[in-house]
Amino acid sequence: MKYDMKQKLSRYSARKLLRAGWAARTLTATVMLMMAVVAPVNVSRGYAAAASDESLAAVVELADFSDGREAKAAGKRRERREQADVLAAQLLLRAREAEDGITAAMQQLETEGSYLEGLENRFKSADSLSGKILADAEANHESLDTAAGAISDVLRYTLVVDEKSYADRVPKALHQLEASGFTVIKFRNAWGGKFYQGINAQLMSPEGVRVELQFHTAQSYAIKQVSHEVYEIRRNPKASEDERAEATRMSVVYNNHVIMPDGADKVTWEGKTGQAA
Repeated sequence: MKYDMKQKLSRYSARKLLRAGWAARTLTATVMLMMAVVAPVNVSRGYAAAASDESLAAVVELADFSDGREAKAAGKRRERREQADVLAAQLLLRAREAEDGITAAMQQLETEGSYLEGLENRFKSADSLSGKILADAEANHESLDTAAGAISDVLRYTLVVDEKSYADRVPKALHQLEASGFTVIKFRNAWGGKFYQGINAQLMSPEGVRVELQFHTAQSYAIKQVSHEVYEIRRNPKASEDERAEATRMSVVYNNHVIMPDGADKVTWEGKTGQAA
């Protein structure tokens, strides 16, 4: 009997405790609700201030991260530009050392009806070389050293040939250069092309310097010079789409005025005509 009484007392005590806990929780909730009603503005402002501080910190952290990435990318671009500048300077130095002999060999090509044009511009500028190294390396996914080694127009020459003798004179000029120790490493016949007309040959001099030699008529050379500005716009990555479209249209217009010498598009070198463009 005592045992049962203890059980009843225990159950009664448990119920009282549960009721007391419920009452306490209810009272706490009521007090919190009243505080929210009495001072909602202060609570909201405090929460908003905390949230604002956290958001600002996140923005600042993101901005710092972005600035760091941009600074790193800018530093890398500057480093690549400096490397390209050094490679361009080395190419020019080597070309200048061999230029006297190369220019003398080119001048030997001048005969009646053939003459060198633009000889004062035979060296490519350092800035142009450096820019070409960077652009070629990016376009071909290759190293700067590889791109620099493939440049063929550090020294460039133009032989203007009379229209009547053009088709015969070009092969003879190349044979003459080969007899002087030059090697024709690339031949491109672009007569009939859409944007450019003429013949370009890439040569290796006896000193191991790459040289470009273009063969033009007086008329095709004049049009090439006049259209050079639109050519630069076409290859400029910073030009807008509309600018490039207009430059492309103008290039075609200029090129359509070129008169092809008889048999010029049939000129080959070792059976190859190259590719018109």
